[in-house]
Formats: sequence, C-alpha cells, structure tokens
Amino acid sequence: MSFDGAGLNGLDCDVCAYDGSRLMFRGSKIDVDKPYVAFLGATETFGKFVAQPFPTLLAKHLLAQSLNLGMINAGVDVYLGDPAIVGLAKKANLRVVQVLSALNQSNHFFKVHPRRNDRFIGANEVLVRMYPEVDFIEFYFIKAMLVALHDCSGRRFKILCCELQKIWLKRMSQLLKYIGSPTVLVWFAGSEPPKNGLKDPKDPMFVDAKMIEKIRGTASAYVLCVPYKTALAQDNAELLRIMASLVAASQNMGPKAHLQAAQTLQEICTDLMSK
Repeated sequence: MSFDGAGLNGLDCDVCAYDGSRLMFRGSKIDVDKPYVAFLGATETFGKFVAQPFPTLLAKHLLAQSLNLGMINAGVDVYLGDPAIVGLAKKANLRVVQVLSALNQSNHFFKVHPRRNDRFIGANEVLVRMYPEVDFIEFYFIKAMLVALHDCSGRRFKILCCELQKIWLKRMSQLLKYIGSPTVLVWFAGSEPPKNGLKDPKDPMFVDAKMIEKIRGTASAYVLCVPYKTALAQDNAELLRIMASLVAASQNMGPKAHLQAAQTLQEICTDLMSK
C-alpha cells in the first residue's frame, strides 16, 4: 500500500488537551470512544518541522484515528507522571511507543521539570558534593549541564550516566506495563542502537542495544526504523531551508524519514490490530 509523502509546508498545527491532563498535544482532539492508535514518544513522534509525521501517515492505513501523544524532548517521566494520559494509552486499540532518551529524567542526582523534561530544576546534594567546582545555578537545560559535567570529569560523569541508564530501564518497563497491550516499541533514529551508549552516545542519548534487549519483551513487538542515508540527506537539504545550521537540521527527522517509519511500522501494526 502506498503512502503520500509529507512536506514542510503548513507547520503551524493545532494543539489540544484531554480531560485530567495539563499537557498539550499535536492535532485536533479526537473522539476517544471510536477506534484509535496512541503514539507515545519524543520530538520524532511529535513530528517537529514535519506537516504529516509518521503517526498521521500510519493511522490512515490502519483505519483508525491517530492520537499523537508525542512531545518535544519528552522523557519517560512526563508519561509516568500523568495518569490521565496513561489512561488514554490504555484505552487505545494499539499503542506505538518510541524508545525515549535516558537523558531527561529525574534521578538520584538531579531533578527535571515534570512536564518539560529537558529543563533542569536543580541538583541534589549528592551531585553538588560530587562536583564541588560546578555552579549548578547556571544551567537551565539538562543537555547543557551534562556536557559541562563531562568536561569536568569523565570518571564522575560515567557514574552519573550509569544511574540514568539504570533508572531508564526501570521506568520504560513500568510505562510499557502500565499502558498494556498490544504495544509496538519502535526505535526511530538516524542510526542503529549502539553497543555501548556511554562510549558511543547517540540519540536517543545513553540508550544502547543491551538496554533495548532488556525491555523489548515487555512490548508485543519491537521495530527498528533507521531511515536510509538518501532519505536523511534529502531531509537535511529540505530542513536547511528553515533551520540555521546543518547540525540543527541533522538532529531532526524530516518528511522522508517519517514516510519510511510509517511504511516500516504498517505491517506489524496492521497485524496486531486485526487480532
């Protein structure tokens, strides 16, 4: 079955909220009493700079509504902290969950904003003692803070990252169990999961193949979606029209990548919805 590609026009999109939640989501509010597929994930699921992200493209071929619950820079904390959204995911006919980064989550060392998980709220005492030379008041974003901590000490940074990986495993497993089945876990990124997420950090940050292997059994299926190099190159060229740099463009999935993701997911999602 063919898919129509999505361009970068019409980037202004509607947003909506659902009862019991303070979160805002892409698209118009759907009728949750009719069949729908719930998509949980971060920037890629939201479809930043893409007129028709993969949840929209895929749902057309599943004959169901698309409930795009993706949020820019989301971590697992934002879902676990919102019972109303977990309830919507439970009620769906199918759930598609993007592998989230281990970066943006509260932990033993620091706290993130409960809804905007990329925002740094504050360092716990144990992190302040670990990095006495760092003034944590200077940081507003998690990634900027972690870059600075890495530059201070690779040894101490590894301790912090191991904590993030450990908590990620626990919380991603919790989320998959809470929302129920059938559920598809999808890796949607520019490269395959690395063997070691600390030595070779790529988006989604600090997540590696060993970690995926530990949680994939909690979902009904696991799908690997790494867009072709030609698709990524074409997307970069198109994204550069609206973005300031090649680096910024390369960090976002464009319409060709979203089209491939929808095509890759179609067969398994159709099969699970038919059962």
